[in-house]
Amino acid sequence: MKRSVAGVLMLMALGLAYAKEKPMSGVSEKVSVASRGGKVLVTLTVSNRSKQPIYLWKVTYQGRQLFGPDFDISMVGSAAPVNYIGPVVKRAPPQAGDYFKVLPNGVHRNTIDITQSYDFQPGKQRYRLSHTGSYVTDLQQLDNPVAMKPASTVFTHTQVAQPAEQ
Repeated sequence: MKRSVAGVLMLMALGLAYAKEKPMSGVSEKVSVASRGGKVLVTLTVSNRSKQPIYLWKVTYQGRQLFGPDFDISMVGSAAPVNYIGPVVKRAPPQAGDYFKVLPNGVHRNTIDITQSYDFQPGKQRYRLSHTGSYVTDLQQLDNPVAMKPASTVFTHTQVAQPAEQ
């Protein structure tokens, strides 16, 4: 599992490294977290205040669950990451149909339940969650994503200890 997670992290880093274009003025991402009822719900909000459409990857911006470690999470006061323990799906390179359009002056919001995807510690803890999103401006140039400024937030979550299996 550790190799799979490391591989996915490397691919994500490479994807951002290939982001050759600078972010367009007016495109931004906000991340917020709601921890209630034992769940951790992450909402990504992308605002396109530019004069041209942008395209977001459906897996991240329309999906309801994670298939890889999309978020960087650590306990406040610690640099150690909270481990991703969710499913990892190997994917083919994205195609134009894997993206959707956000029109100029448009806003898109998506909420993802990450409760079972990260190894949250038992008890009440404070966490920092960060995400670096990306978009493309041309569906003919999918190998040229534009990274958005990293977005982060701090949240408190109470994880109930799971009973040991017998």
